[in-house]
Amino acid sequence: MSNISADQPTTQPTRQAQPAIVSSLLLTSNMPPKKEEATKTNGSSKNLSPTSASSTPQKSNGLSIFVAVIAFFALGVLSPPSLHTVRHVATQLDLSSSSLSTADVTAQSSSPSTTNNKLLLPPHTPCTSSNLANYIHDTPVPGLHIVCIESLLNFDADNTNTLRFALFQNAIRPKLYQRKKITARATENGGVGSMDWHQVKQLLVNELGLMPEGPRQQPWALFTPLGQRIVGENDVVTRGENSSGDDNDDDKHNSVMKSNTQILQELASSGMVLVFQGGNWRWPGVREGFQRNIELSPTLDIDVSPNEKRNITIETLSMTPLVVSIKGFLTDQECDHIATKAEPSMQYSGVSLKDNDKGKAASNWRTSQSAFLYSNRDPILTAIDHRTASLSRVPKGHQEVLQVLRYGTTEKYDAHHDYFDPRDYQSDQNTMNLIQGGKRNRFATVFWYLTTVKEGGETIFPQYRNKPLPRGYVHSDCRQGLKVKPQKGKVIIFYSLDDRGQMDPLSLHGACPVIGEDDIKWAANKWIWSAPMGFTADD
Repeated sequence: MSNISADQPTTQPTRQAQPAIVSSLLLTSNMPPKKEEATKTNGSSKNLSPTSASSTPQKSNGLSIFVAVIAFFALGVLSPPSLHTVRHVATQLDLSSSSLSTADVTAQSSSPSTTNNKLLLPPHTPCTSSNLANYIHDTPVPGLHIVCIESLLNFDADNTNTLRFALFQNAIRPKLYQRKKITARATENGGVGSMDWHQVKQLLVNELGLMPEGPRQQPWALFTPLGQRIVGENDVVTRGENSSGDDNDDDKHNSVMKSNTQILQELASSGMVLVFQGGNWRWPGVREGFQRNIELSPTLDIDVSPNEKRNITIETLSMTPLVVSIKGFLTDQECDHIATKAEPSMQYSGVSLKDNDKGKAASNWRTSQSAFLYSNRDPILTAIDHRTASLSRVPKGHQEVLQVLRYGTTEKYDAHHDYFDPRDYQSDQNTMNLIQGGKRNRFATVFWYLTTVKEGGETIFPQYRNKPLPRGYVHSDCRQGLKVKPQKGKVIIFYSLDDRGQMDPLSLHGACPVIGEDDIKWAANKWIWSAPMGFTADD
C-alpha cells in the first residue's frame, strides 16, 4: 500500500445534506429486434430470459403465465452494446393492468412520481442475452450481483401472484441456473403489491450472502440496470399504497421511505436489478474496451448550454482497478470557464498527512497548485455538479467541492490513494470523525482534463491489471502501469472503494510530471463519498 498522504478534503460541513436519489438515464438502441432463444441446462429446459409484463393476462392450460413478452434488440457490431428498455405506467395497485409501449425512452426521475393517480415505474429491462451482456463479467466481481425477476399470475389454482428470481452472484454466469420464487395471494386488483418486501429481502440475503450494515459497512442497495436506486437494506417501508420521501435521520444517509407496494412494483417493473453490497452504483466494467452509450439528463431549468441533454460513451480502460473514460462530458467553453475562474485563487497544494508523515512538507510528494471552487451563483458550475451526479448515478450531496489543479513543467503528484485508511490516521481525530472510523470514505473520483498536454502529465495507475509493485518501487515512478493522457474535455472515473464498499488498494494513482516546456496541465476533480457529506447540498 502507498505511504503517500491523501489529498486534503474540503472543510468539514456543520450539517449534513439530506439524501436524494439521482435521476436515472436510459440506454437506447436503434438495432432491429430478433427472436430470443431458450437456454437449456442439465436435466431440464430453462428460459434464461425472464419475460415482461403484458397488458392483458391470458389463461394457458391452468399454468402460471407471464405477464408479458417483450422483444429485445441485438447488440451492434460496430456500435457499443445498448439496453432495450420499455417504459410503462401502472396503477399503484395493479401492475398486471399496466400498458407497455416502446415509447421514446427518455430521462425520468429516479424517485417514481405519480400523475393522474398513476405510478411512473422504471423502464422494463428483460433479461435477454444481449441485455445481460452489458453486466455479466468473465471473472467474479465480489459485491456485485445481478437478479432477474419474472412476475407470474396463477388464476386457475388459488388466485396467487408469484415473483420468480434468477440470481447471478458476483456478476458471472452460474454453471447451473437455479430459480427461486415467492408466492402470495393476489389482491382484489391483482398485481404484486400484496407480496412482502421483507420476504424478497430475506431471499436476497440468503442466496447472495449479503452482509448487514455495520461499523465499517454501508447498507446494500438495489438498482435498475440504468443506475436508478429502487430500495436499500435499511429503507423505511410503509404498508400504504404509495409513500416516498427522505428519511430525516442523518445516520440512515442512504435510506428513503417507500411503501411495500411501490417497492414490489418497481422490482417487477424493472425486470433486471443490480445489487451492490457497498450501497452505491458503480458502472460495471464488464471487460477492458467495453463501451456503453448513455444520455445525460438535463441539469437545471436555466437558459445555459450545459443544461442541454448530451449523449456520451463510457469506455472501460481498466478492470483492476476499475477506471472508465468518458468523452463529450465537458465542452471547451466549460473547460476554459473553470480554469479562468480558479486561476486567481491557485495556491500550492496540500495533503492530509498520515501519522507517519507528520511534520513533512507536502512538496515531498505534490508540487502542483490547486484551488477549490464553490458552485454558488455560477450556473455553469451548478449544472456540472448535476451532470456529475447524473454521470456517476450517485446523489449530488455525496460530492466534495470542485478542486481545480494546475501542473507546470516538471510538476507532479506521486502515487497515492484518495481514500483515508483509518489505520493511517489513528492520531488524527478530525479525519477519523470525518470517515466515522472507516464506515464512510471517498468512493470515486471524477477527474476532468481541462487542457491537452503534448508530453507528460498522464494520470498513472501503477497496479493496473493487479500487477504488484516492483521491489524498490518509488511513488514518483511513471514507468509501470496504465497511463491516461490529458485531453481537453475528457473525463475519467476511478473508484477508491470496490463493489463491496471496501478500500481498493489497486486504486493507487499519481500524476506524472509535465515534460513540455510550454505545456500547462489544467485539471479538475470531484471526490464522491459513499455517504452524503454536506459539502454540496442536495436539491
